[in-house]
Amino acid sequence: MTLFHFGNCLALSVGPYFILYKSSGLSEYHTIWKLGKAGLAYFLTQLCKMLVLATFFPMTEVANVSHPLDILGEFLKSTMDLSDLLGLHLLMLRIPGRGELKVLVAGLGWATSEFLTTKLIPLWVGARAIEFNWLHTQLSFDANISLVLYLTIASLIWLWSRTDLQRVYMPVVIILLILCSYRPLVLEIVSYMFGFTSWSLLIFKGLYTCGIGSLALQIYLGLVKTLKTY
Repeated sequence: MTLFHFGNCLALSVGPYFILYKSSGLSEYHTIWKLGKAGLAYFLTQLCKMLVLATFFPMTEVANVSHPLDILGEFLKSTMDLSDLLGLHLLMLRIPGRGELKVLVAGLGWATSEFLTTKLIPLWVGARAIEFNWLHTQLSFDANISLVLYLTIASLIWLWSRTDLQRVYMPVVIILLILCSYRPLVLEIVSYMFGFTSWSLLIFKGLYTCGIGSLALQIYLGLVKTLKTY
């Protein structure tokens, strides 16, 4: 029974990744090596980020129990998440091909690496436990949200790097990138202010990510349609 629960959680987590890989045509371009390159870029970026955090931004301890929210610490960690934008940008510069291919390879590879390093082991250890816990199902849904997030970030970085993007959209793209990077801080503040439970916070996280993704998709489709008219 525990192995069956682990299989369900794993299918719920990995299923959208596999469907995207097969249905988007990435499998036809033999992009396994490119996805591996994206995974390597993710590991190097996270290593550098952890070294900088440990050296220059040590964890702060909250002394007051009645105010457990550490805004400064979360702000510093979210600020360091801007390094993910730089890592993705450098990665996309080294991926040949059309813009759609760059976005899909970078987003899918980054999200897959994040899943393997932060979610697979907790699922393997926890989902096979004797006592059932909804936490592992939530972790599976969170993996799908992360896929949407990194695809959104990749598309926004590609839009930001385009010289033919209308100037009126550039501030919007930059604001959306900032909202993606500081998403953990926003989630912490919202959770503290409204007392969200795990499911409520997961739903808010999904709506927040999908909202940014929808705006990015509209700008992306507008640029693609403009390019196709020439």
